[in-house]
Amino acid sequence: MIKKQVLHSTKLLILTATVLVGWCQTESAKAEFDVNALQERIHSTIESVQPAVVSIRQQGGLFSGVIVSGAGTILSAGHAVDPGKRYQVFLPDGRRFTAVGKGTNPRADCALLQITDKVEDLPFVRIGDSSTVVVNQPCLSLSFPGGQGNEKEPRVRFGRVVSVGNTLQSTALMEPGDSGGPLFDLQGRVIGIHSRIGRQMDRNYEVPVNTFKQYWNELHREEVFTGGPSAPKLGFRGKVLEDGSGIQVISVEDESLAKEHGIEKDDIVNVIQGTALSSVDDLKKALLSAVEDPEITEIVVGVRRGEEELLLPIPYEFKDESAPDVALPTYEPQEFAEPVAIEQLAGLPKFFSELESQLDDACVEIMSKSVGGEEFKIHGTLIRDTHWVISKSSMVLEGPKMVIEETELELEVVNRDLENDLVLLKSSQQNSLGVALNVDDMKTKTVGSFVMTPDQNGSGLISIISTPPYASRKQVSRGYLGVVPETYEEEGGGAILREVVRRGAAQLAGLKVGDVITQLDETPIKSHMELRRFLGKLDPGRDVVALIKRGSEQLEIQIQLGAFPSSSNHVADKMAKSDRRDGFEEVISHDADLKPQKCGGPLFDLQGNFVGLNIARNSRVRSYAIPPSILQQLIEAN
Repeated sequence: MIKKQVLHSTKLLILTATVLVGWCQTESAKAEFDVNALQERIHSTIESVQPAVVSIRQQGGLFSGVIVSGAGTILSAGHAVDPGKRYQVFLPDGRRFTAVGKGTNPRADCALLQITDKVEDLPFVRIGDSSTVVVNQPCLSLSFPGGQGNEKEPRVRFGRVVSVGNTLQSTALMEPGDSGGPLFDLQGRVIGIHSRIGRQMDRNYEVPVNTFKQYWNELHREEVFTGGPSAPKLGFRGKVLEDGSGIQVISVEDESLAKEHGIEKDDIVNVIQGTALSSVDDLKKALLSAVEDPEITEIVVGVRRGEEELLLPIPYEFKDESAPDVALPTYEPQEFAEPVAIEQLAGLPKFFSELESQLDDACVEIMSKSVGGEEFKIHGTLIRDTHWVISKSSMVLEGPKMVIEETELELEVVNRDLENDLVLLKSSQQNSLGVALNVDDMKTKTVGSFVMTPDQNGSGLISIISTPPYASRKQVSRGYLGVVPETYEEEGGGAILREVVRRGAAQLAGLKVGDVITQLDETPIKSHMELRRFLGKLDPGRDVVALIKRGSEQLEIQIQLGAFPSSSNHVADKMAKSDRRDGFEEVISHDADLKPQKCGGPLFDLQGNFVGLNIARNSRVRSYAIPPSILQQLIEAN
C-alpha cells in the first residue's frame, strides 16, 4: 500500500551523519557503521585493483584471472587452465598479451599462468593472507563473466564473507566466466580466487589465496598435480575376488606397463612389492609406496596364472617430484589494518529502513490479465504531480489497474516503448507521490556506488553499480512459439509446421504438425523466414492471433508466446530471470538479487536520488535499470 507521506524531492535527507563503520581496529568500532566511509573505500579499492584484473580466452573459452607480479604471474582457477596451453590475456586498458598455462591443481582448484611477452609496465596487485579473513568482512569481486556489457571492463560486485576454512564463501555474486577472477579485501589485496557457485545466492565459493602460497612451487611447473606423487598406472581392468585373494585381470590395455611386462587376461594380481592385495585400495597404496622410495629400480608384481605363481618385474625409474623453489612475489612495504567484521552487512537493507519507507512511496503494484485470463503482477513507478505511471511493458497486459491507499484505480495504456520494454500508463487521479524526472540534475552513478530497490512489502534491496551504462544486445528476449517451420509452397504460401515442441507456446494453444500459419495478427505470413522475422520483434508473454490452415479448415487461434527455454544445465541458469531481459537502448547494471516480478519499480541512490527504473533480471549477477533520460523521452512523446 502507498503510504501517505509525500516525497517532497527526489533527493531525500538520509542519515548522512555518522551512522558509522570502523576501519580502525577498536572493539567499539565493530558496533559502528559509516556507510560513507564504506562507499569511499569501495571506490578507492576498485580504482586501485581494476587494472590488474584480466579476461583470459582460448578457443572460445572465457574465464578470468588477476596479475600478482610485475613479471606477469596470473592467479586463476584450476578447472579452467591446462598446463602448457597458450592463452590470450586481455587487460582493461585494451592491451593483449600471450600467457602459458603453468601448474594446475584440480583438487584444490588453483592454477597459475605466466605472461610470456616482455612487458615492463604490467599492473599488478598484492597477494593477501586468507588466514586472517573473518566472517562479515566486506569484500569485492571483479571479473569478466562475458555476455552482456563492455568486455573491456570487469564487472564489480560487493559482498561479505559468509564462512572461512578450506574454502571461502561470500555473497559477492558469481556466474560462468567469473571462474579464476579475484576476491579482494577493501585494502586491495587478493584474498580468494573464484571457484564455483551453489543454488542459493550466498553460495559463492573461493579458493583461499593461501592455497596458492601452499602450492607456489608446484604451480610453477607445467603439469597437473594433486599435492603429492601419483601412483603409476599399470594399465589393466580388474575385479576384486570375493575371497580377498587378489584382483582378477579382465582386460589389458595396449601399450601399457601391464602389456609390456607380461600381465595377461585372467591373471590374478595378488602381490605388489611383497604386499598382499585384497582390494583396489591395497593396489594403489602399494604402488604409491613403491614410487616414493628412491632406492626402487623395479616394481615386482606377483600374479597367479592357473596353478602357477609368477613374479613379474616392471622397471621403474624414481622421479624426484620436488618442485622448483620459487619465491613469492615481493611488494613495497605497507602497513595494513587488521580485518574487521561489519555485522550490519548481514542486514544492510534494514539499516536503511527509514529511507526505504519513504522511497517505496514511489512504487506501486500493477495487476493485469492475459487474453486467457491469467493474472500478471509487476511493479510500477509513479511520476509525481502527474497522472503517469511507468512499468515493464511485457508484464502489463489487458485491463491494468493499481491500488493506492486501498483504492483501486484503472490504468490506461497510453504508449509502449517496445525497444526498452516500457509502458506508459495514465491514472484517473494525479499522483501526489512518486519521483520527479529532473534529468538535468541527475548524474551518472560511479561504478561501486550503492543503490536501493525499495519494496512496499519488505525491506528492499541494497546493491552496487557494477559497470558504466551500456546498450544491451537482444539475445534471448524474443517471443518463443516452439515450432520448426518450413515454407509452404502451395496455395499462396505460408509456414508449415514440421515439428511442434512439447509444451511450447504453439502446442499449448492447440497447434499441430502439418498446420500452416498464413497470418499473425495483421501480418500475412508467406514463408518460414517471414514467420521468424515477425516473432523476432515480439516479447515473451505477448498474445498473437494466428490464422491457421488445417486441411480444409480455416482456424483462428490465440497464442501466448513463451520465453526461449535455456539449454544450459549450469546452476547459474536455474534461477528465475525475466522473460524479456535484454535488448535495451541503455541499461544501468547492478548486483541486486532482484526477482523478475519486482521489476518495473524505481531504483535510488542512498541520498534518495532517482537513478532509474528496474527493467529486468538478466542473469545471476546482472539486474538492469533504465536511466531517467529514456523515461523522460517516453513521457515527452505524449
